[in-house]
Amino acid sequence: MPLLPSPFANAVLPLLRPLRGWLREDVFDYYGRILHPQLQLQRVLARVVARRMEGDSTLVLTLAPSRHWQGLAAGQHVALTTEIRGVRHTRCYSPMPQSGGLIEVGIKRQPGGLVSGYLHDYAKVGQYLEIGQAQGQLLLPEPAPAKWLLLAAGSGITPLLSMLRARLAQGSLGDVVLLYYGRRRRELAFVEELRAMPGLRLQVCLTGEPIQDGETAGRLSAAQLALLVPDATERQAYACGAYGFTDTANTLWQDGAFASLVVESFSPPNWQVEDDMPVQLTYQRSNRQLAGRTGGTLLEQAEAHGLKPAHGCRMGICNTCTCHKREGAVRDLRTGKISMEPDETIRLCITAPVGDVVLDL
Repeated sequence: MPLLPSPFANAVLPLLRPLRGWLREDVFDYYGRILHPQLQLQRVLARVVARRMEGDSTLVLTLAPSRHWQGLAAGQHVALTTEIRGVRHTRCYSPMPQSGGLIEVGIKRQPGGLVSGYLHDYAKVGQYLEIGQAQGQLLLPEPAPAKWLLLAAGSGITPLLSMLRARLAQGSLGDVVLLYYGRRRRELAFVEELRAMPGLRLQVCLTGEPIQDGETAGRLSAAQLALLVPDATERQAYACGAYGFTDTANTLWQDGAFASLVVESFSPPNWQVEDDMPVQLTYQRSNRQLAGRTGGTLLEQAEAHGLKPAHGCRMGICNTCTCHKREGAVRDLRTGKISMEPDETIRLCITAPVGDVVLDL
């Protein structure tokens, strides 16, 4: 039970901003959370105020962020952190803004998913979850396109639904088509809301069970697109889903299927150990962005770029080269395991990038 009421704790938060350079964050946060979970120097803690299921596999949490929250644009994503058996785990989700400063987060249960399974089973009203500030470029432009096409697979529906809600709040959707892909009908979330949206042409596409009237079978393809959206070449397209889905959308765009395309993937590509592809390495404290390769360790590449990170054994034993990875996908060269978790501690000497990476160096 918090010692301070929520309105009082949140009223204090804006007063802390001028003091951030003077206060030690870890000490303040330790004593602050004794008084109220949201009384943190910079971190955003959000209270779970409601939970419900959409379809068979998507949990929707309604969250009330603290006043450190800077808001979000429809389509952006946030890092959500929870503690499981004493270990902090972070995953990215695309919230949907609600009235009164609330946000909704749709969490699809993934087979074997540690964080999604935990939240489905244990997240409860009154609990506090840490969220990061909003990020991402999957944004509806201003002015909005006259004709647009949305391509969603699985939980990729959430940022696109956020964009649809934002457009409706402005007056009307305009000319918009949504192709919504899933293996089974019962796994699709927000279908009733989508069907009720005035002006939205919704097409459900199933890949794992027989279709019913009004549905389409099969995965995204040029032939299917030509059948369902004959004027796709005239439309601004947005695609969100797993990497394989967005890669297909990118291929269609390269073949001229869309006027333009914006994509966001929630899973990494299937990188191979022997890959040697160009990436961008951002050294945050040095304020430098330089070209890198997937074929070398982050320690070797930082040294080649003129940085001098602390290091010792260069074998992953002494931990001297431990570094904070802010963003990006990396591979542990000992195990081959790929990690995309933000705000993660890595060892530079045994870690290679598999995509663009932001390091606290």
